[in-house]
Formats: sequence, structure tokens, C-alpha cells
Amino acid sequence: MSFNTYTSTFTVNEDGTSVYTINMSDVMTKCMQAVSVDPKGWIDNAVHNRSRISGEEIYKKELERHLEAGTMPTNSTKESLILAYEIPVEVDTDTSSVPNTQ
Repeated sequence: MSFNTYTSTFTVNEDGTSVYTINMSDVMTKCMQAVSVDPKGWIDNAVHNRSRISGEEIYKKELERHLEAGTMPTNSTKESLILAYEIPVEVDTDTSSVPNTQ
């Protein structure tokens, strides 16, 4: 069993916002304190920067898609283009559980 344990929940609200809660064990808390004097700030920075990078990638895709198709929405903003982005649905192609019939 791992010494580094935690539980977390992620809830998407009706308005599109979300709540992420993480409960760290005493060992995990100590490890995070060894990485940063401000573990909350470290976690906030990680979430903010990963989200920022993803937002820039999505914005670029949406901007290029609309410009190529000539479908740029009127008065669009970076925020509105990101919010209108359709997240691709990933299909599970794992066939390991399918019985071999040969």
C-alpha cells in the first residue's frame, strides 16, 4: 500500500463551473510542504497554468476553424470561443475484455 494517499472529488455545477476538493493524508501533506512553503499556492499555480495552456490551445484551434470556414461568430471573444469548443469524445478501443472466439 502506498504511503502517499489522498481522496478527491470533482463536481461540475449546472452553470458550468466546478468544485475540486482534495483531502491529503498527513504524509502527503508533509511531502507537499517539503516541495513548497505554500502547498495551496503550488496547487493553485499548477491548476491555473495547465488551464491557461489548454485555453490557449483551444482558442487557437477554434480561431483557425472559424477563419477557415468563414464562420466567426459576431463579437466573439477568447472566452466565448473557448466555451463554445466541443470536447472530442474518446472511444474506448480496449478489446482485452472481448472474448476470443477463434
